[in-house]
Amino acid sequence: MTDAYAEHLAGLHASFAAPREMIVAAAREVTASPLMDTERLVHGEANEVYRLAFENGVCLILRIARRGEGRFEKEAFAIGRCRALGVAAPEVLSIQTRETTGAALELCFMERIAGERLSDRSDLPREVLREIVREVGDQLSRIHTIGAEDLGEGARLFADDTDDFLALRAEFESLGVEAGLAPRALDRAFAAYERTLGDAAAPPRRVLTHNDLRACHVMVHEGRLSGLIDFGEVSLDSPINEFAKWDYWEAPDLPVGWLREGYRHEGLFDADFAPRFEALRIANALWALRWYALTAFRPGVARAVAKLEGYLAEAGMA
Repeated sequence: MTDAYAEHLAGLHASFAAPREMIVAAAREVTASPLMDTERLVHGEANEVYRLAFENGVCLILRIARRGEGRFEKEAFAIGRCRALGVAAPEVLSIQTRETTGAALELCFMERIAGERLSDRSDLPREVLREIVREVGDQLSRIHTIGAEDLGEGARLFADDTDDFLALRAEFESLGVEAGLAPRALDRAFAAYERTLGDAAAPPRRVLTHNDLRACHVMVHEGRLSGLIDFGEVSLDSPINEFAKWDYWEAPDLPVGWLREGYRHEGLFDADFAPRFEALRIANALWALRWYALTAFRPGVARAVAKLEGYLAEAGMA
């Protein structure tokens, strides 16, 4: 994590401050053991996060959301389905809604996965990193076996999972041009996206996706994958988007090719994969540009622009 990004996260988290007495009361619903210590984790850009230590030696993770009731229900449902297939994801122990001054907060108590974030272990030997990313690919294979038809009563939680990328085209183009991207290149990028993933294109099969897969959401312990965390953006989507998102956030340090090596559904990598992967990489970069423009994090905007320029050049759209 760069100093600039750490400062950016600190600014976002400065507005998150759930009362300690509320946390203590909520924790009593999970375990009778007294809460001994709360450690604030300034990770992620959406939730207030704590590591909780109890007198009986148990450690849990508490995430607190401010974006409306039901935020964690979808995540807990998806994690439950994934765990049943052998995915190394943390068990959700309790979801509670608590009132505080002027707002209702949603609390999610979860099992703590052993280890450290992969994003903090770039010091590991290259072949160890490669094997960990292969293991992540294998985990994705399991997640992607869950289709829309497999969700049962949980399908209602995914009813709003729609692709609104093209609907925001004008905003993306405005932000891109403001950041220094060529209007003609952006026009070509949107045309390519519409050809491969628009309404007239053959729709890709939508499956359960983590939808925020990156090294900071991969836990490692003793040189092995210990778990995938933060399913907060879980959705029904094209599985190709997982690879595009990983490429945006992690390449070239952790190549997407390593992820493919561990992925067990070879049929995904057919003739449609390359153009859709190309289009989704560009879409992910534009989403990142928009987010960091809205949150006023200039280094994030600059990184998104650099990625976009590379993707557009690689696709012959520059």
